[in-house]
Amino acid sequence: MLTQISRTSAIVLLAIAIILVLALTASIALVFTVGQSTHNNNNNGNQSSIISLFEPCECGCPTIRPQITPRIVNGEAAVPNSWPWQLLLINYSYTGVPQFYCGASLITPKHVLTAAHCVFGLSPRYVGVIPRLHDYNVSTWSTNFAYMAERIYVHESFDDRSGVDDIAIVRLRTPIVLDDRVSPVCLSLADSRNENLIPGEELVAIGWGDLESGNRTSPNVLQQVRLQFVPRTDSRCAILIGYGESASPGRMCAGFPPQAVCFGDSGGPLLRSIVHSNGETYWQQVGIVSKTVDCGYKTNYPDIYIHVSYYNSWILDKLRASP
Repeated sequence: MLTQISRTSAIVLLAIAIILVLALTASIALVFTVGQSTHNNNNNGNQSSIISLFEPCECGCPTIRPQITPRIVNGEAAVPNSWPWQLLLINYSYTGVPQFYCGASLITPKHVLTAAHCVFGLSPRYVGVIPRLHDYNVSTWSTNFAYMAERIYVHESFDDRSGVDDIAIVRLRTPIVLDDRVSPVCLSLADSRNENLIPGEELVAIGWGDLESGNRTSPNVLQQVRLQFVPRTDSRCAILIGYGESASPGRMCAGFPPQAVCFGDSGGPLLRSIVHSNGETYWQQVGIVSKTVDCGYKTNYPDIYIHVSYYNSWILDKLRASP
């Protein structure tokens, strides 16, 4: 009799636990981190083929070195042009007025990596990127300063509701001229040479996203924030991207609440520094900003990023198809 009661109690407790987990999962409102515009009113193109996506320092080595303080609280201003691959991606109206913006990263002089939800359903004729920016100044967002898109590749399996496969490549009409203030980032590898991320590994996110979710305060200049890699086995990440085999393999987590990305940071890079065997320290993009719970404002959850190395083959296929 006691054994039967114990079994019944265990089943009831298990059912309650499952219901609580499902309820918690449903209560977490993940949102894309697109930013709304506050607007009121020497390279000939051949360089694309010789730029390496993986080999330092053909990529990932800024002329102006970034300076990251040991203790960052909710981010800090970046050194101007110390992240030379950072781009502001803008969707314009047919009259040239900025509608909304995202982050993006330069991977070749003619190709830009960003989040799919930043460009999904948009016409290339109204999408442009602006390099060499530091100040958050809407007056510089004119199409006169933008490199306009020629073609947009959104991942074929992108789901704008769940955020699965939230990755896109924008091919520009004309290549961006590289100099001390603009150069491409290295991408994480897809093969055995790639160094696996480890729990708690230090990462850096950059962007012009809101400084907090509460009052939607925009920054004056480009921001950088020190974060940590949160593995999918961590319950804080698993509840966002799925447990076990149900987890989306193309997504990853990073955060260090209250430090987080926010609205306007979508599409921007998540980076780590690596010391190469040749002694060079370079920056490698491991993630793309995708979704947040609440910008680290009240919860202890990390943010969701697209895992770049998982999409390595897809990226290369699009670059070959659109040199």
